[in-house]
Amino acid sequence: MASLEIGIIGLPNSGKTTIFNALTGAGATVQPFAASEVSVNTGIAPVPDERLAALAQVEGSQKLVPPSIQLVDVAGLQRGAGRDGGLSGEFLQALRAADALIHVVRTFHDDTVFHVDGRVDPVADAEGVDLELLFADGILLAKRLERLERAVKVGQKEAKAEADLLAELAAHLDAGATARTFPKRGELPAEVVLELLTLKPMLYVANTSESGDDELVAALRGYAGDAEVVAVAGRFEAELAEIEDPEERALFLAEIGQEEASAPRVAAAAFRMLDLITFFTAGPKDVTAWTVRRGANAVEASGKIHTDIARGFIRAEVIGADDLVRAGSRAEATKLGQLRVEGKDYVVQDGDVLNVRFNV
Repeated sequence: MASLEIGIIGLPNSGKTTIFNALTGAGATVQPFAASEVSVNTGIAPVPDERLAALAQVEGSQKLVPPSIQLVDVAGLQRGAGRDGGLSGEFLQALRAADALIHVVRTFHDDTVFHVDGRVDPVADAEGVDLELLFADGILLAKRLERLERAVKVGQKEAKAEADLLAELAAHLDAGATARTFPKRGELPAEVVLELLTLKPMLYVANTSESGDDELVAALRGYAGDAEVVAVAGRFEAELAEIEDPEERALFLAEIGQEEASAPRVAAAAFRMLDLITFFTAGPKDVTAWTVRRGANAVEASGKIHTDIARGFIRAEVIGADDLVRAGSRAEATKLGQLRVEGKDYVVQDGDVLNVRFNV
């Protein structure tokens, strides 16, 4: 079950859709040229969690449901997309609805895949896309400031404080800094927070050739600063995602000396970026992984399972996944005193297995 939505951005032919396919296995069409049409692909990317299989063995579960993220892959970000006109209306709004952004940057060389600038330079590419996001945020703020200034002129005093704050933010963006680094970002109105693209957490994905492109990836890491960079051989991983047979997948991986797919590391990095944790529900029918923000209480976690469960919450029976697996059964875990009862204010921990009691 998807827990959050992440938008995938990048220049045309950076490999956004290839990475999308590698993560989701969706098989979306990849066009080897600078496509100009606006299109949006959506898909679910599972996040590997080895605890699922162990819990399923203990509980005799028939089905495993891993944690996941929902990805939105939009058309390549053309130069000027962040300004008025262009593609801004069509896909920047889709990105504003996302919880975070994955920025795919090309490091692979391939003469058959056109580059809009005729060269492969990941730092210049990343800077160009990030600049368009700054332009888009600047325009958003300018429009909001116009409305606030009109409100101030007609005597709406509460508008003055917001106008002053947004003017400071606009100056911050004009200096080339993102909203993520704005010192007063915690004071911004909720509706502004939701729409600012440069305020969203950002993960960079270096789309490499099978050789790894180490020097170019290192350059991108230097540019990204505190943001995480994950290197993925997109074309190889997308082909791997289409192989269902485990033995055939293993042989395909062995060809380049890998033991496992690297694309799932992107989804795992997205979890870290958003400070998410995983809890489980488990039984004979299925073992399901659910995700919540770190610090969520038992009622909030119950709401992920079903709103009716949160509404009628009574208590939660809790045991750590590792404890349950070591005990071998719930009955044995109970004998060992590892199963406990928690109330509404209990802060759910990563790896908790919950059995929620509730009123219908």
